[in-house]
Amino acid sequence: MNQARRTQAQRRAETYQQVLDSACRLFAKKGFANTSLEDIANDCGLTTRPVYHYFGNKLKLFQAAYDQMMVHILDNLGAVEEAAPSESLNQHWKTFLDMSDDQGFRQIVLIDGPNVLGHETWINSLVAQKAHNLFGSQPADSQEERVQQQMFGRMLIGALAQAALMVAEAEDRQMAKQQAVLIVENILSVSIR
Repeated sequence: MNQARRTQAQRRAETYQQVLDSACRLFAKKGFANTSLEDIANDCGLTTRPVYHYFGNKLKLFQAAYDQMMVHILDNLGAVEEAAPSESLNQHWKTFLDMSDDQGFRQIVLIDGPNVLGHETWINSLVAQKAHNLFGSQPADSQEERVQQQMFGRMLIGALAQAALMVAEAEDRQMAKQQAVLIVENILSVSIR
């Protein structure tokens, strides 16, 4: 009897992941606006009932796809290394830029994420928090300096997201990546002690 419950739980988990994987694939390919829950269910060989059961609606399913992409980004970024904040940020930035080659990253994270989920979703994402931690690890002599660090961090994260989108849309992505890396290196050399 205990074995049957585990098997049913495994089937549920597999169906949940199947729907989520299909959603990630279709949102990446067609975008949020052009993907319906019926499309996702058909892609999985299911009815829409399990989609609604596990996710409730299209927006919640997109949020789950976005969250899965954030975990994927963090996996690619790896642990923050013991280096100066500018060096760590630069290493992470190069990895983040490399992800702009992935259609799912471009569509779900850079294009649809802010438009569908709102700007605050990106600012409060795990990836943005990781970037903020790079700045937060610096000692601040005053409240004013802490605010400056936080403001610089938020401004830089917004600029980096826009730069990654520009790289993703560039005709010559490799050249655009090289330019983005140079610009960020210059900004960091001036802005971070």
